[in-house]
Amino acid sequence: MRAVQPVQFLRQAWQRSPWVVISVGVHVIAGGILALHVVGRDAPPPVDNPMQIASTPPKLRADFEPPIIEEQIVRTVQPRTDEVELVTRDLPADLIIDPNAVRDWTEEAGLEDGDTTSDEPPEMSSSIGAGNRGGFRAQRPTDFGVTRPSRGTSGPGGGPSTAPPSREERAVLEGLRWLARHQSPDGSWNTAGARELCVPGSSCVPEEHAAGGAYDTGLTGLALLAYLGAGYAHDSRAFFADTVVPRKHVTGEIVKRGLKWLVEQQREDGSFGPGRTYMYNHALASMALCEAYGLTRERQWREPAQRSIDFLVAAQRPNPNGAGAWGWRYAARQEIELRKEAGELTDAEYAQQVHDADTSVTTWCVMALKSADLAGLNVPRASLDGALAFIRWVTPRERSSGPAGNSTGGGDTARYPGTVGYIDPNTAGEKVSGPGDHFQYHSAVMSALGICARAFGEHDASDPFLESAAKLLVKDLPEVSADKLSVDYYYWYYGSLALNQFDGPDSPRKGQRYWKPWNEAMTRALLSLQDATEKSCAKGGWLVPDRWCHAGGPIYATATNVLTLEVYYRYANAFGAERDAKNRAKAKGGDGGIEAK
Repeated sequence: MRAVQPVQFLRQAWQRSPWVVISVGVHVIAGGILALHVVGRDAPPPVDNPMQIASTPPKLRADFEPPIIEEQIVRTVQPRTDEVELVTRDLPADLIIDPNAVRDWTEEAGLEDGDTTSDEPPEMSSSIGAGNRGGFRAQRPTDFGVTRPSRGTSGPGGGPSTAPPSREERAVLEGLRWLARHQSPDGSWNTAGARELCVPGSSCVPEEHAAGGAYDTGLTGLALLAYLGAGYAHDSRAFFADTVVPRKHVTGEIVKRGLKWLVEQQREDGSFGPGRTYMYNHALASMALCEAYGLTRERQWREPAQRSIDFLVAAQRPNPNGAGAWGWRYAARQEIELRKEAGELTDAEYAQQVHDADTSVTTWCVMALKSADLAGLNVPRASLDGALAFIRWVTPRERSSGPAGNSTGGGDTARYPGTVGYIDPNTAGEKVSGPGDHFQYHSAVMSALGICARAFGEHDASDPFLESAAKLLVKDLPEVSADKLSVDYYYWYYGSLALNQFDGPDSPRKGQRYWKPWNEAMTRALLSLQDATEKSCAKGGWLVPDRWCHAGGPIYATATNVLTLEVYYRYANAFGAERDAKNRAKAKGGDGGIEAK
């Protein structure tokens, strides 16, 4: 058989039937292009054993607006630009941000209608001026610190400034962006859902943190507090751009979804499910609802906020001396009582557990009561008095000053070493063990908790314990060791809150002897640990773990650190609270506030 000569065959075919050759060639080229397009497309990343958490939805009240059912989020990988994969989602065209556009700081954050100079609270404009105190300041303080920042310096011609915000406020903005990217469609923040929401190819939630739902209510409350602490309420029209996704995040929608999810988890008795009530979770969720109501006075948040406070008060342990209330522990008192009734506890076990309390949970509960009081909700004075009785009891005094627990606030002349015990005065200065024991333990964290509980519960600037505790804090300033084992976001948050209240810019004390060195060390440490990787899902988050990240991973770390950087404006100074108490009572018209009972 004669071999076929390809070149000669094509030449003869062209001479005999040129249009056939052209037609065949066009189809071959088109087929090749289509094959390259299909084969070259990136395959979606595999999902290994996706976790599903099923729960029975609680029955909603008739007057509560049902949650919006959101469509499933679909991500598509876009062509590479400068060797970086950009990810988008199915969003309305007006929410898509051009990541290659030149950024204008007046457009970086603003109001949905484009008005960046509105005076309507609680909106936040783009002109986030830090002033000279390291954070933006309120034009007029409110019970919760601010409703919006001052405009600061203006740009040419008196318009908004185009200068970037302060480094601290920029860090807050980036942290809120990270939290927005990792909020689940149902409104919650949870470790499993956060990992699923990470941008493909740049996951920033470690796999070991993407399991379980025991802390979801607490994490959601903590993330909401970060938004509420910046003045963003459920009705906020403020937004900020996010070029990582890319999209813009409307803050009011973020907060509203989170609050609705919390209310859906609330039981009839005011506690939060599912499962047993964990008082850390309850205190954080309660704080979020109270502050949401306090910022807006919106009726739909008042009733669930008040019920959460009522449960918290009922969950308080009784004083061992038989008179009044005491502190709080992980489990609610109601659970201890039920276990006793069910025969699960002997009389001796019940007698021990019913009075069990610790400084950490108790201080979070005090902060929740404080938020409720500022919001005008009903808070029994006896509950705060009981918490302070416990805090005073776990605070040792120097031997020449008498036994621990004798401080009564005003007129106290005792001498204190400044330490505070975790569960009793004998544990003051001792290490509190846990899963993060390979991290350095900072015993001054208990001193910071003691300052906050006393400051917000008693408002006594002359309390001699405060300065003794402040001295211990500045002996252990925030720093980042080479192995990162010195990192403790929990300590840094409460230390910042305590010293800012004690002798910060708005304190009755002058000189900022303790606050200034702490503030400088804290901002240096936190800003160095925040992820700044461009075009990465991690940008804005705190991914370096601390001693307590085992419970909430980067969600806990990022929300806590945002709250720390909001310390400049989140709360009015507690030592001026007595001066303003009558004005608050007058404004409330006798409805709400701490009840003398």
